[in-house]
Amino acid sequence: MKIIFVCTGNTCRSPMAEYLMRDYCKKKNLAIDVESRGLACSNGKAISDNSYTALQQIGIDASGHRSQSFTLRDLFEADIIITMTQSHKDAILYHFKAGDKVKTFDEMTGVGHIVDPYGFGLDEYLKCREQIERGIPIIVQKLTK
Repeated sequence: MKIIFVCTGNTCRSPMAEYLMRDYCKKKNLAIDVESRGLACSNGKAISDNSYTALQQIGIDASGHRSQSFTLRDLFEADIIITMTQSHKDAILYHFKAGDKVKTFDEMTGVGHIVDPYGFGLDEYLKCREQIERGIPIIVQKLTK
């Protein structure tokens, strides 16, 4: 199974979701391939400093992350695409004519949309990380039924 998390720049929210999901799957010995993409990003950017710190504080190293734009290939290769907000989902549905495999984080988890912490302090990134952490087990449970 392959999951792709999507946000805007692929330097804050979706990489945090990717690395949190990878860590969760590793601990649970689950064979789930996880990646992340951005809808309006410059390819090759590192994860944001605050996202990196938020993950590092719980023992996750995301230093290898490099931003990547969402492509048509991603649509075909992913089993499910999870967007951080409704507007990300709407953009994928509009531009890529994607079907039922695109869901918002909130649709999958019920924990709300993942608000962009970009430009704010570390506290907002920590809140974002904690919200994603709450949702990860719910996503896994739904996908492994």
